[in-house]
Amino acid sequence: MRKPRILLADDHNIVRQGMAALLVQSGRYEIVGQATDGEEALTLGLTHAADADLMIVDVAMPKLGGLDVIARLRRKRVRFKLLVLSMYDDAQFVARAIQAGANGYLLKQAMDDELFTAIERVLAGEAYLGAAIDEAAVLQFRIEESDLTRRERQVLQLIAEGLTTTDLARELAISPHTATRHRANLMRKLNVHNRVDLIRVGVQRGLIVLPPSR
Repeated sequence: MRKPRILLADDHNIVRQGMAALLVQSGRYEIVGQATDGEEALTLGLTHAADADLMIVDVAMPKLGGLDVIARLRRKRVRFKLLVLSMYDDAQFVARAIQAGANGYLLKQAMDDELFTAIERVLAGEAYLGAAIDEAAVLQFRIEESDLTRRERQVLQLIAEGLTTTDLARELAISPHTATRHRANLMRKLNVHNRVDLIRVGVQRGLIVLPPSR
C-alpha cells in the first residue's frame, strides 16, 4: 500500500526538519517536498497538485503568508489536504485558515502529542482543531471582509516583515512608484496614516501575521 505523501512548508528549519524526521521515522509517511517560505510553498503545492496527499503549512512565513498560500492552492483546486501548524491560537487566525480552505489547525506546542492524530484525521476527510484551540470561539468568530486585492495583501505582509518601499519594488519586481501606490491604497482602505497603524490594523483584522521574533 502506498504511503501518504506529505509536503512541508515552514521557514523554521529546526521545526520543519524535525517534523520531517519524525514522520519518516514513523515509517507511515513519505516526504515528497519541503518549502522554506510562502512562495516556495505555493510552487511546491502546484508542482505536486496531483500526487501529494497532504501539505502541512505554517501561517507565518516570509514572502507570502500561509493563509494566502492555502487560498491560492484552493483556487487551483489541488487534490491534497491542508493542515496548518502554527504557534498562533487566536480564534481569528484559526477562523481565517479554515475559511481559506485549511482542513485542520494544530498548534506547534502540541505537535509531539497531536501531530499523528491530526494527520490521520485530516487524511480521512475529517476537520481537525487542536485540543487547546477554543472551538466555540472559532465558530462564533465573524471574519471581517476586506476589499484588499491579492497584491495589496502581499504588500501588506511584506511591510509587516519590515520591507521599505524600495525593498518592496525590488522584491515584487515593480517600480517604486507602483510600490508607493500600493502602500497609499492600503492606508486609504484601512483608514490609517502611518506604517505602525497599518500593521496594527492588519494584524487586528487577521489580514497578516507578524513574523515571530528570532
